[in-house]
Amino acid sequence: MARGKSVTIGDLTFSSKKAAVDYFMDQREQVRASGPVTEGALFDQLTDLYTRYCNCSPGYELNGRHISGFLVDYELRDNGGYVQHLCYKVKFTNHEVRPFSVNKAVSAIIEAERV
Repeated sequence: MARGKSVTIGDLTFSSKKAAVDYFMDQREQVRASGPVTEGALFDQLTDLYTRYCNCSPGYELNGRHISGFLVDYELRDNGGYVQHLCYKVKFTNHEVRPFSVNKAVSAIIEAERV
């Protein structure tokens, strides 16, 4: 069995992609209940995650937008039938809100580090 590659996001180093994804996913209910994360360690970690994801993913560039917070809410997805999933969303200072996948973000960062 191959050992996962470690990844650093913000001030945390995770032993694998799964550990990093689990860390953020395990906090979804708390973030949803407490409202937008606009400061503190989790805000800094999510900002690092999202910014690095955008920097290594063509089409996701920030293009001058500034992050004002992160929230978690239900997102409707079509999986052969519509189902709602708790999803992280980034909020910008221009009030735009965009959902994003923590799993895809961590994968993109790890892939970019291989190059």
